Amino acid sequence: MNTNRAEYLPHEGVMMEEVSSLLKDVPSGTFVDATYGYGSHFNLLNNFNHLNFLGFDRDLESVNNSKNEHDVFHLNFSEIYNFLSKNNYLPLSGVFYDFGLSSHQVDSDLRGFSFQKNANLDMRMNTKQVLTAERIVNNYSEKELISVLKNYSEDKYSKKIAIKIVESRPLTTTNELVSVIREAVPKQNPIFTDKTIRRIFQALRIEVNNELNEIKDSLNSIKDSINKKGVIVCISYHSLEDKIVKKFFNEITTYCICDPRIPICACDTQQQFTYPKKKKYTPSEKEKESNPRSRSAIMRYVVKL
Repeated sequence: MNTNRAEYLPHEGVMMEEVSSLLKDVPSGTFVDATYGYGSHFNLLNNFNHLNFLGFDRDLESVNNSKNEHDVFHLNFSEIYNFLSKNNYLPLSGVFYDFGLSSHQVDSDLRGFSFQKNANLDMRMNTKQVLTAERIVNNYSEKELISVLKNYSEDKYSKKIAIKIVESRPLTTTNELVSVIREAVPKQNPIFTDKTIRRIFQALRIEVNNELNEIKDSLNSIKDSINKKGVIVCISYHSLEDKIVKKFFNEITTYCICDPRIPICACDTQQQFTYPKKKKYTPSEKEKESNPRSRSAIMRYVVKL
């Protein structure tokens, strides 16, 4: 698993050139930016007069700080399809997902996303929701906490850390949580300890925001609403996200699911999308050098048949 977790998004968008190059071939119509953030990818609209861009973000701070000329709405991934359907925006020319965190989320002294800043254990992308990292850390059973840390961090010390957290309750700040994690893992190179801390913070954030289910629900709901030659584009930053995207794309680009030993197809599976020349794209070395936070990014996209 890639544990860098995006190294977190900076103000500039990741893989801007790659995203821009594929937009020129999509049909005219509405194109959705499902993760508006700072609006960096959204600004590509200036180059594509045939597209009407709509932006969405679950973070109200992003929506409130969006440019006046941008149409941006405060919704989770899983809510986007119903909004589009209700307001007659379908079908779409395409949809773009960037699953990374925005710099304003990580750099905030209040949000609790970074283990390098002392803050309340919050980690909510949507600050209107009830569930926080503090509630998880202090109220989940030991079994539940072990499951969250194991499945979403894939760190070998996740069980020990979960047990130590339960023993150390209550915890209210990121510094307190970092101290507990350091106590739970064996003495080792600080670099490896920091990687473990980053993974544990990632696991809690995924649970707080129901991130993986939001991705699955949104992709499944939107797939039948893309125009011919339209695209679904996803940028992922760790293996848990990328596995979901890869599995989903493989399913919708498959034309037969029959046992290969059967000579004639009997499944009636209809292939909906096709891959471009490559199945996976990564930032150029130049971008990685100028923007280290892009290093773990993986872009995949498919085209509607």
